[in-house]
Amino acid sequence: MPEQNSAFHSVHLHEDMCKGCTICVTGCPVEAIRVHDGKAHILEEICIDCGECIRRCPNKAKYALAGELSELSKYKYTAALVTPAIYGQFNMHYSVHMIHEAIQSLGFTEVFDVAEDALKVSRATAKLLDSIADGTCTLPVSKPLISSSCPTIIKLIQVRFPSLIENILPLLPPVELCARRARKTIAGEKHISASEQNEIGIFLIAPCPAKITVARSPLGYDKSDIDGVVNIGTIYLQLITELRNKRSEMKKTAPEQKNAPLAEVDTPDGTAWGRECGEAEYISRYIKNPQKFNWITTCGLKQVIETLEAIEDGQLEGYDFAEMDACAGGCLGGPLMIKAVSEGSAILRNRIRAMKECSNIRNVPADENVVLSDAVIPRPARQLSTDFKKAKKMMEELESIVEQLPGLDCGSCGAPNCRALAEDIVRGTAHLEDCVTIMKARYEDLLFGKKK
Repeated sequence: MPEQNSAFHSVHLHEDMCKGCTICVTGCPVEAIRVHDGKAHILEEICIDCGECIRRCPNKAKYALAGELSELSKYKYTAALVTPAIYGQFNMHYSVHMIHEAIQSLGFTEVFDVAEDALKVSRATAKLLDSIADGTCTLPVSKPLISSSCPTIIKLIQVRFPSLIENILPLLPPVELCARRARKTIAGEKHISASEQNEIGIFLIAPCPAKITVARSPLGYDKSDIDGVVNIGTIYLQLITELRNKRSEMKKTAPEQKNAPLAEVDTPDGTAWGRECGEAEYISRYIKNPQKFNWITTCGLKQVIETLEAIEDGQLEGYDFAEMDACAGGCLGGPLMIKAVSEGSAILRNRIRAMKECSNIRNVPADENVVLSDAVIPRPARQLSTDFKKAKKMMEELESIVEQLPGLDCGSCGAPNCRALAEDIVRGTAHLEDCVTIMKARYEDLLFGKKK
């Protein structure tokens, strides 16, 4: 039987495709996967939806549970939200306008750029940092402020670094702001009343499973205006086919454009948010004293964890802002993306360069309330027991078991390392004999007798 769909996670398993190889087990940055009875199992209470298991699984057994295009039929008006990184998946022969048209050919009636809302967050962040600098800030925050745009980073802090929750930037992510803008815009243009809002369907085109999950289970706000999420990987072939057809038609009608890239006059300002350092660069644009703005950026979960440890230890107090992305290269490296990060980054860079060279750069959007409405709650890793005495006894047993294990951290037992196996044994979900080294030693004892 396949796993039931979780209300909190979008990473799931095709059990019939899982070979129990443990590659996902040792690759999970929060040790949220175990292999039992030859199949992988996700510990939902500590999973952060980073998608590393999707990226690493050689058998394609892990997948992101996203919506289907058939869901568009439920709504009279449908909007697609396009994040900046998505434009890095299509080369310079395809303008943003053409990409929007290709998306609409899938059944969407409207397309909205998340880049515009990213600028709102950048300016709000700059204002918050200015208020901290001049002592007028009323929000309970600590420096360095940690970007709240990546849901995986917030979940990682909830699970492993709860002491840093006050460092999280208390602002809504751009995708949510875009969803609210899209709904308001469509309702106004189509004269849709409050009672008819269910006629509007807002869909995010997602680069990663974390953004699929956050639409169902928001972090720091009650309810998302996103009604569904579409995996960019599942619609890419349809999009690129449509774009190639459009390009072919253009070559027929304008032969002189046969090999020339299209002028990217329509690239939205804010597109740099899709790459590493983009968010911090835009904050620098709006902050009062950009020369004094001290920021740090890190991508990839291994480096992110090292940076969070440094912040927790008080080593980075001199920085104002920390831009963190779970994926290498930022959202361009999302596990659902098609292009290699290097190519996607080059395409995005070329689009931004062309945008700066043209005169049709959009103005900065007006201010609005972008502050999180709810507190981000710690989600500490699994407790051994809520009873202190019992937990202490279990911890002593755990340490005793660790001493018996070989310390190879090979993952052959189905746990990510020896300490995790010891914890599973104490919890009653594993056995000492699951360790291959111990099993081999005991088997040899049975065959040849114990060594003296």
